[in-house]
Amino acid sequence: MDRAQITHWFDQLIPAELEFRADSAVADLGEGQRVALTVGFSDVDTGLVAVDGGEEVRSELILVARAEEQQLADTLAAAATMLSDVNGILPAQPGTMLPNLAGKAGLQDVSVMHGLFVPPYLWGGETPRFTEGGRLTVLLQLVMLTDAEYAYAVEEGPGGLQQALGEAGIDLLDWRR
Repeated sequence: MDRAQITHWFDQLIPAELEFRADSAVADLGEGQRVALTVGFSDVDTGLVAVDGGEEVRSELILVARAEEQQLADTLAAAATMLSDVNGILPAQPGTMLPNLAGKAGLQDVSVMHGLFVPPYLWGGETPRFTEGGRLTVLLQLVMLTDAEYAYAVEEGPGGLQQALGEAGIDLLDWRR
């Protein structure tokens, strides 16, 4: 996907006015919620291939939180760098965890420290996708975890953590929880 295609795709998906930057897009969703997306991370091959068709699977990353736009953009940039620097050892897929992401992003005054990729839940089931020339690009959502949540995910697995967070009513958008 080129930048114009990514821009058009995001404009169709996000119900807010996006501000496009060099490698990201950000928007205010209202009620203190903001969204940030990578623009061009789909050029990074993290080694994923679709099981049904054998096409390359790439991602654009999305992050939603009640945090400052720059914090969101910095966190996504740090996540993208972590994934691209390991040359496919860490796949960009649900369940992948990024320890100490907040430190790598330079975040301060937050209680969340670590990242976890999950299927995007903003659209209620279907993961937004774009197919072109033997390549499938999907949105992959990043959520930030506290030390205790990260330890639980390591012990019980990301699925166990998601279930426990849902049962406890934890607000994942609150980076100071």
